[in-house]
Amino acid sequence: MQKVNRSSGRFQTSLLLAVASISLISTQKAEAGSIFGYDGATIGGGFRWDAAPRTISGRERSLDGGLRYSLQGGSFEAYRDLFTWNTVPTVPQFSAAVQQAFDAWTVVDPVSGLGSTLSFVSDFNTTVVGVGGSGGGVNPAGAEIDLFGDTDAGFWNPGNGSTQGETYFDAIFDDVTLTSGTTNYPDGGPISGADIAINSNPQAVYSLDFFRRLLSHEIGHAIGMADVEGSINPGAFIDDNYDSNDPLATLTNSWAAMVDPLDPGASIGLQRYNVSNAAIGTSGVNILMESFGLGIAAGNPVGNLTPLSNDDYGIRQFMYPVVPEPTSIMLIGVGAIAMMRRTRR
Repeated sequence: MQKVNRSSGRFQTSLLLAVASISLISTQKAEAGSIFGYDGATIGGGFRWDAAPRTISGRERSLDGGLRYSLQGGSFEAYRDLFTWNTVPTVPQFSAAVQQAFDAWTVVDPVSGLGSTLSFVSDFNTTVVGVGGSGGGVNPAGAEIDLFGDTDAGFWNPGNGSTQGETYFDAIFDDVTLTSGTTNYPDGGPISGADIAINSNPQAVYSLDFFRRLLSHEIGHAIGMADVEGSINPGAFIDDNYDSNDPLATLTNSWAAMVDPLDPGASIGLQRYNVSNAAIGTSGVNILMESFGLGIAAGNPVGNLTPLSNDDYGIRQFMYPVVPEPTSIMLIGVGAIAMMRRTRR
């Protein structure tokens, strides 16, 4: 049976000064519907990729033209061959799985109807650049997102057979343009580069389906999403109605439409909660950004090509908001009127 092991998202932020660089390194991980870089005790903040063209340290770093990713070895075949497989996928199978892992973050939310302007493109002409050595970390050079195999990382050592990954990204403190069109958004800051590492010790044996799911989760970190377990970062869960007496219902409902696309940090009806690991582990709460389990369950099988849950779609809308089409707004209004009528009876 394929082991489902720990994944970690970390970030390193650098405040760029004229003559010096001050680095703030954190190993925080957080709940579903959570982000890196909250603004105090509010729901505001968040390190995101800038929607407007941006150059950082001479490198193009934005969503403009799609986020570019590169692979260690410079090809799908070379990257595939870094890992041990229960059944070795063909190069076309592996390349499809990698692109599917990225594409999982671009699909339309089936409940709210909200899409995404996120897109990802391969860029093997850009050589990956990592930190080298053990302990994890990020070098923001290379492509916008660099993918590695690593036998000695922050969460595993040589000889470790766990099927797991970890992600670091670098960000600067500056205003960003949101995908909804809001300019000079002050919370958080733009991401300047991300490195994803997957355990490539020979003892770690992957199925193609699990590798794709793990990579999808790590890509979530690379675009600013945090892990979900309550023991990791208490009080960081963004939700509309969490109730510890009914975690299944209140952790699985859709809240993406409640996000204010022009100012997510000012969204009415959303707040931060303290959610226990037991609540996250409730049967049926299958969130892709779970560090332990990756949301894999009967309701979200490992081969599912659209593994995002309502919480995942909600935080995607929070970080990379789209303005609903007028017809969608009208339908939401009709639904609200119908609900009021039912309440009055």
